[in-house]
Amino acid sequence: MRDGRIEWLGTSGFADLRTHAPVTANTLFSLASTTKMFVATTILRLYDLGKLGIDDPIRAYVPTYMPDTQQVTIRNLLGHTSGYRDVEGFPQILRWLADPNHAWSRDQILSRVRPVRFTPGSRFQYCNTNYVILGRVIESASHSNIPAVFERLVADPAGLGDDAVFQRRPAAAPLIAHGYTGRFRLHDTFQGAQKLGIPTGIWGVMWTDGGLAADARGVARFTDALFGGRLLKPATLQMMITPGPNGSYGLGTYHMHFDHHEWQGHDGFYVGFTTLAMYDFSRHVTIVVLTNLTDPSDPAFQIWHALTRAYDALR
Repeated sequence: MRDGRIEWLGTSGFADLRTHAPVTANTLFSLASTTKMFVATTILRLYDLGKLGIDDPIRAYVPTYMPDTQQVTIRNLLGHTSGYRDVEGFPQILRWLADPNHAWSRDQILSRVRPVRFTPGSRFQYCNTNYVILGRVIESASHSNIPAVFERLVADPAGLGDDAVFQRRPAAAPLIAHGYTGRFRLHDTFQGAQKLGIPTGIWGVMWTDGGLAADARGVARFTDALFGGRLLKPATLQMMITPGPNGSYGLGTYHMHFDHHEWQGHDGFYVGFTTLAMYDFSRHVTIVVLTNLTDPSDPAFQIWHALTRAYDALR
């Protein structure tokens, strides 16, 4: 996409290997951690509307049982500088994640958050749990539910329509590609899922760290609208893209140099899905790749690199 216009869209492969259903322009993919860019934008839209302060301690927005909520701020969660440990690797959480039909609640994650391991704001440490916590912040600050807030503040202004779906809706489920893992023998990660045929740990509002489903056009429209300055106030967008302690990651988005160009965006890699959405401010170009495969090569990055080089060659 360039300046809001799709210049090229390509599809390849299967959305479901069992039925040989092809990937189409309407196929939805779990965005994995590219979801974080959407969630950070939702938080910053609430900030622009005066519903929260970016440097507010999170105590006012989260359950009282969580530790260190007076020290940790919303900015710390957005930029992965909170000091919290990622609890999704805890044994009980892993057992629940292995059950594609587990009934999740946000409290199952938040009740396992442990005290911070370093002074908030002093270091960068990527942590999915930060963004699960931000789901509660959105609900508390907006006095509403995440699908409604997301639709009103992000999806509608960016013109996404049904191109991005947070809530587990029966009508959207058949459009979501099955996720596959492996290289030589592929495993369908949707096997055994009885609720809409999609594991509860992959898609849904519980997972504000990675549970948004979208098609490539929707991700491109959002990325173009965000970095094109149509969703956030200029000062807020500048704050979002300003790197934190690691020199790259800002607030829900990071900076990348590739083939003599500077790119801003986010990637995702989780149980059957790899994704990458990047924007070049100098050329107003967005390049998005969504795949339903995880293997050690990180397919989305490989395809994105090839597409970017092809685009540069044509220019």
